[in-house]
Amino acid sequence: MLALKIIEIKEFMNQLLIGNTFDLFPMAEASITTFNTFTINGSINKDFFDTDTQDILTQNGSLYSQWRQLKPFCFSVIRGKRTPLQFKIVFQLTPEQFSSVFHTNGISELSDASSLSLNIQYKNKMLLCTSGISQKYFSLDKRAEQLWDAAVQNFFNEQNISYEIL
Repeated sequence: MLALKIIEIKEFMNQLLIGNTFDLFPMAEASITTFNTFTINGSINKDFFDTDTQDILTQNGSLYSQWRQLKPFCFSVIRGKRTPLQFKIVFQLTPEQFSSVFHTNGISELSDASSLSLNIQYKNKMLLCTSGISQKYFSLDKRAEQLWDAAVQNFFNEQNISYEIL
């Protein structure tokens, strides 16, 4: 697990809420606390869609809506004159994104890794991003975790996001 403290919060929030930096990330959940706490479950309810759309979602392996679809709702709660007391957004990669992280690094399969996540949490005027990995089985092999941590840092560097490793 990697913990990054975001140095320039305003710029990061612009990339998160206004820009398209995180648009393709699937959002598993969000919780925003202002005058109330608003919670969004990012799980796709496939029964809502017609059969063709369900087929497309099934082919993509999508479990969660992309951030670009949910961002306007989150933005409407966060924006305003007062900063939220806190918020948490959890992104979880699709199987395709998950595989590309490892294929990019020359690894064809890591069977014990089951999901990769990126958690964004604002609390006490501090913004933290943490990487996470879920494994099917206990393993002493930390390659998957190390690759995901490196991929997150590379992504942040490519997007000019200033951070400090904690």
